[in-house]
Amino acid sequence: MLPGQARLLWAAAFVAALLAPVLLSLVTGNDNPLISQLAIQSGLLATGLLVCAVVTPSRLRSLTRALGIEGVLGVHRLLGMLVTLMVVVHIILVLIATPSSVALFDPRQWSMPSRAAIGATVGLVVLVGLAVVRHRVRRRYALWRWVHLILAGAVLVLTALHIWWLRHLVNDPVLRATFAVIAAVVIGMLSYRWVWRPSFDKRGAYEVREVRAETDQVNTLVIGPRRPRHGFDVSAMKFAPGQFAWLRLKRSVTAEEHPFTITSCPRGSEDVEFTIRNVGDFTSGLAELKPGDPVWIDGPHGDFTWDDSAYKRALVLIAAGVGITPMISMLRALAHRGDRRPVLLVSGARTEDELLFRDELSELADKLDLTVVEVLSRPPDGWKGLSGRIDREVLAEVLPERTGRRKIEYFICGPGGMVTDVTAALEELRVDPARIHTEQFDMV
Repeated sequence: MLPGQARLLWAAAFVAALLAPVLLSLVTGNDNPLISQLAIQSGLLATGLLVCAVVTPSRLRSLTRALGIEGVLGVHRLLGMLVTLMVVVHIILVLIATPSSVALFDPRQWSMPSRAAIGATVGLVVLVGLAVVRHRVRRRYALWRWVHLILAGAVLVLTALHIWWLRHLVNDPVLRATFAVIAAVVIGMLSYRWVWRPSFDKRGAYEVREVRAETDQVNTLVIGPRRPRHGFDVSAMKFAPGQFAWLRLKRSVTAEEHPFTITSCPRGSEDVEFTIRNVGDFTSGLAELKPGDPVWIDGPHGDFTWDDSAYKRALVLIAAGVGITPMISMLRALAHRGDRRPVLLVSGARTEDELLFRDELSELADKLDLTVVEVLSRPPDGWKGLSGRIDREVLAEVLPERTGRRKIEYFICGPGGMVTDVTAALEELRVDPARIHTEQFDMV
């Protein structure tokens, strides 16, 4: 299925989850006053938005392929804000429809439905607060992530209990059946993501083949499918150049995991390579792995790749630091199939030692129509390449004339600030935003 088709199907599914309960409640609740109806609709919309917000980041491969990881996270955050807004609207409408409900602010008068509603609301407020401070807790991201997940689960459960204990919606057989279907789908998706994949899915079982040092701080981890003891083969993972996967060192629901770009060519070998910079305990632990050590992967994910069915245009690949990892996979794939389309690689780093794959890029330049431009922000004495950052001036110098820029697909990967700045620079140079594809290194 093409990404465009997948996007349409997922959009239809989300719209159905949002509107089906609302429309059905309108049919079954016509006797209620208008303000009461609006209070019910706002609550149902908040519930539907919450369901979509929980499902969106559940690593469904068709969804991450359709939207990309940036799109998935962007939709998740947008849905979270809409849930919060709709909950506020729901509370206001409930108070207007039933002024006596103000007594619910007195804990002594809390009923079971009100306890569930208040608990869900408090949990939602804390979730919003955690989202605000997300970028300030990089060193404690694992703790932040688990608190976020537990709170999200609690909000979802308390919301379901609030609806169940109120009874007036679930008493209708059609609405009850609709809620049951939505609950079954959500439970199924979450169970697949949080139970089946990390604990039972044999396709994620791999073992280390090699750990190869690229620089003092960067290593390439080579892994291959692990063979079960009873003998049958495990199919190698199929991926597109530029996609990524999550890595874990233990087969456990609670095991720490991180996403890394796949740097190997999608064809020619069952082994999969990840080139990783040592920036913390987890990545340093990966560098210490030995051949035969078990690892588990969840992938592939992402849409940071080209679509051969849609175009065979020239490529401009713009990377900073280890942002070159998806680019090397793309270049290896082009070389494997003898693709001679023009490719410009703009590779940025702080120092010359941080430029990765230089020897291989020289070899690939002989096989491809490849031009490599290196940019250093801290160049050594005698450096003959470009200096500074990859900005508008650099891009204006290395890109073709304005008319030629329209026939190119642009791929940008690196830290969030770099991706944002380069995207803005390209748009200033009159590059069509539809031709710009980005991948940011961020917490996911």
